[in-house]
Amino acid sequence: MSLLLYSRNGGYHLRILPDGTVSGGRQENDPYDILRVKAVSAGVVVIQGEATGRYLAMDGKGRLYGSQSLNDECGFLEKYEENHFNTYCSQKYGWYVGLKRSGQPKAGPSTHLAQKAVFFLPRPVGDA
Repeated sequence: MSLLLYSRNGGYHLRILPDGTVSGGRQENDPYDILRVKAVSAGVVVIQGEATGRYLAMDGKGRLYGSQSLNDECGFLEKYEENHFNTYCSQKYGWYVGLKRSGQPKAGPSTHLAQKAVFFLPRPVGDA
């Protein structure tokens, strides 16, 4: 399913750029904002940029990047939280995907559930 992941923190959409940079964007109709979320096992998803084909990944320092191929840093535990937003937690490292108010990615070790930075609202592309 193609969708946008809308960040509760700053109103950005999570995007994966062709060079592998992950950030938040606010441009209307930006093709790099369109993502595919695919279940790979119970509660575990991979997130792929539709335009770039790159997979969202988190490295051992908690930095987000767009990987050209699927690897063990690409799996995220997707959870629907009580506030009706989703969180995405690295299956390998246990840190959350998050965007700062500036739209820059938040380092994994600095994330926790009490922060707006880690909450995302999946939105169908036609609803943008």
